[in-house]
Amino acid sequence: MNESDLLPKENSNDSTAEEIEGMPTEFHQFTQQAMHFMMRSESAEHPLAKHLTSEHITETIKNDDKKDVRKFWLTIILTVIAVAVLAFVIFMFRETEYLMPILTLLFGGGLGFGGGYGVGKTKRG
Repeated sequence: MNESDLLPKENSNDSTAEEIEGMPTEFHQFTQQAMHFMMRSESAEHPLAKHLTSEHITETIKNDDKKDVRKFWLTIILTVIAVAVLAFVIFMFRETEYLMPILTLLFGGGLGFGGGYGVGKTKRG
């Protein structure tokens, strides 16, 4: 082994071409298909892309904002209902021994329902 073998080759394309020539035919077919796919996917454009206008994008943004507002108000309404139910239960059973088991049932059921909903929503995406 001499010193020139240890130094990096300046023209690495020649050695790469030689290495590729020694590969099996399946490798050649795979690389040809991959290159064909990459070349095709770069030039391909979705047929609807040329019909997309700035009005479509503006409308999508407005609809998304409306969705966020609806989600906010739904959260507010559900919170108010939960507090109202809790206040009603405390008011009705404040002087009985049933208050703690009922509160345990409500909180346990609410946490179980909320946790299950969250897990299901996470799995759905």
